[in-house]
Amino acid sequence: MIEGTNESNTKDEDITKDLKVFNWGAFFLTFIWGIRYKAWVTLLAIPLIWFQMPFFLNWILLTVLQIYCGIKGNEWAYKADKRQNKKDFQITQIKWAIAGVLVNIFIPFSIMLILARFIQKSPSNITDYIQNAQCTVSYNKLNKTLKYVPLLYSDTGKEIAYKFASKVKNSSLENDTVFISPNSLGKNEKLYQIVFDKKVNTVCSIEKKNCIIRSAYVVPADIYEFGECTFYFDNQKNIKPSKDTEKALKKGLNILKYL
Repeated sequence: MIEGTNESNTKDEDITKDLKVFNWGAFFLTFIWGIRYKAWVTLLAIPLIWFQMPFFLNWILLTVLQIYCGIKGNEWAYKADKRQNKKDFQITQIKWAIAGVLVNIFIPFSIMLILARFIQKSPSNITDYIQNAQCTVSYNKLNKTLKYVPLLYSDTGKEIAYKFASKVKNSSLENDTVFISPNSLGKNEKLYQIVFDKKVNTVCSIEKKNCIIRSAYVVPADIYEFGECTFYFDNQKNIKPSKDTEKALKKGLNILKYL
């Protein structure tokens, strides 16, 4: 009986020592870690992240909360799951700590490193990226929508634009130009435009390049001048980008291709 009591006391002492170790998983992942271990005080981190206070007070309070969670973390985790032995308990909390470091330090640092490299190599790359993004978005919009637009031999660019605009949310029409607006802002905020260039009674041919679609950002030239993206289409609603636009589409939204 005496030996059993000593063994039990030794185990309790080991657990007590572990409970006093700082829990980095609770510190870095706060409410995510807290939900797993039913430490509901960690949910205070959500309003502190979401709502901004004067003089960065919310971030100061969040840091205090994180430190408190780090100090109390092992104790909360042990109370939530006392069935774990010491080794499993330690391994689990180490995994949480590694995940916290990855989410809060390694991943943001890697993103910042990529962006720094992106900007350092060529400032014009940012402009290229924005321009190519517009080509990609326009191309996807054309491929998605044009198949629902009936194209007739007698249609003009203005008539095709009217049919196209009727299929696109948050769009407005001026002659042969369809203006596309962000979904969140409605029709008043024009983001980019798609222009349909087709003469009446024309049989559209991609080989002849006689029916053209141009897209561009709606940005005044005195603020910033972006180029156009050019596409050719036929009466079967096939769309082919010009050589320059095709190059833009190959890079598209993949920022790594600009490094």
